[in-house]
Amino acid sequence: MANNIFLNGICRPWNIHAGTFLALSLRVLADAKGADSLSGWREKFSQFVPQRQSMAIDPNGIAHISIHGTLFNKEAPYFVAGYGGTDYEEVLQDIAVASKEAKGIFLTVDSGGGHACGNDKVAKAISQCPKPVFAYTDGMCCSAAYAIASGASYICASADSTVGSIGTILPLMDVSGLWQSLGIKPDYITNREGTLKTAGYPPSQNEDERAALQAETQEYFELFKSHVLANRQIVNDDMRGQAFVGVEALKRGLVDEICDENTAYNKLKILTTC
Repeated sequence: MANNIFLNGICRPWNIHAGTFLALSLRVLADAKGADSLSGWREKFSQFVPQRQSMAIDPNGIAHISIHGTLFNKEAPYFVAGYGGTDYEEVLQDIAVASKEAKGIFLTVDSGGGHACGNDKVAKAISQCPKPVFAYTDGMCCSAAYAIASGASYICASADSTVGSIGTILPLMDVSGLWQSLGIKPDYITNREGTLKTAGYPPSQNEDERAALQAETQEYFELFKSHVLANRQIVNDDMRGQAFVGVEALKRGLVDEICDENTAYNKLKILTTC
């Protein structure tokens, strides 16, 4: 199962900070390969991995929604259970409830991003929410997480937070050594017209296949970029995949204010009581 999850869950387009992806892929690969030392480490310390907090509406009528850890789409049950993170579907459900029952939404964000597929629908749900939405980060608000936060009415960050990383990556993993250790030699037969059907899968990787994968990755990025630009005024040079410290993110228009969480929350509380 782990090998299938690795190929289908990891080798796909991501809107994610490079460091976050590297850490996740190493952990998943360790499990897929059966590396007892790292897998045992994960099991031993998984109890210390912070889990996403469930949505709650406080006495002031403000819904608190957490965007925490790596963001996952269809493989969420496996990944969230094993590594922590956030399921896009859970966030969508939270937004739907808060849109009806709360006066406003306070997003707390600490995420380096996640799957590109599924990201757009959550980002749209935030930007189209009929209630005021404030986003706050004092950790990471990068890539897919920033796509979601960019739809908020107001974005606040701590001075030392990490914000941005607007970009999409499609990892191409050489897992030939892993498959060889399992006694598997992959080969494929496709329809005659399906010359690009196996793009991204070993053993082949020719120029036409790379071009097809580049086009797919670019399409995901353009979707990401169009959503951000619909909500924020950011120049193209600041959307090359780089991340910014909070104070620099403010200068470049990625956030609206540098403050602490209580200040951000109180601004939303005042707005919702007017």
